[in-house]
Amino acid sequence: MSNPQEPVLDIVTRLTEKQLHLGDRALSPADDLWNLGMTSLSCMGLMLEIEDIFGVELPADQLNQETFASVNAIVAAVESAQEDVGADGTCART
Repeated sequence: MSNPQEPVLDIVTRLTEKQLHLGDRALSPADDLWNLGMTSLSCMGLMLEIEDIFGVELPADQLNQETFASVNAIVAAVESAQEDVGADGTCART
């Protein structure tokens, strides 16, 4: 699980930089990740890390290139998934 004090944006940015092997290059939240080298394989690795760290499962309809187009898009998907998980850890959607 993630540190509740660390903003989702910071965590997703760090994970994305790691997956894309950007080295010292600073990643902007609006950067086009596919133009920076995102592949279906790196996207899958990023998704698995995100689900593990945040304790969420991204819905199947969000597993697409648009969701992983930028850090901002990924953050929106994570925050939406977090809203769908109840306080007791169960899914709020039926």
